[in-house]
Amino acid sequence: MHNKNIDVDEVFTPRKSTINEKMYVSRPELEKKLYRSVKGSMHTFLFGESGNGKSWLYKHVLNQHNIPYIVVNGGNVSREKSLTKGIVDAVFSDGSVHKKSFREIKEANLSAVVASANVKHEGEFEIHYDEPSVSLPKNCTI
Repeated sequence: MHNKNIDVDEVFTPRKSTINEKMYVSRPELEKKLYRSVKGSMHTFLFGESGNGKSWLYKHVLNQHNIPYIVVNGGNVSREKSLTKGIVDAVFSDGSVHKKSFREIKEANLSAVVASANVKHEGEFEIHYDEPSVSLPKNCTI
């Protein structure tokens, strides 16, 4: 039976933070596996064809167990060709401040009755990280 009163946003809403529980298709075995995976010591990746319910699955399971999470956009990872960059970009939203360099100034002055001297040294340093994900907050579920 076709119900013309249902809006498409009520059925297909992967970008919303909530899911429509009335339209959610329960998959107990997958839900249990996802929960065990997230609570275990391994990283968890959900992948599959577009529209098969990945977004609702993880939102349902993680919200049900009050597990905070951050979503890493697979399209951005593919475009940038870097999973690490995708994770860091998801964790640190636009506008976050990250120290990438610092400047150091050392100055010494000496004054005597007949002479004075001033010595000044400036150095500029750039900070490099081998792996940006080391900056991720602890207990961060992605």
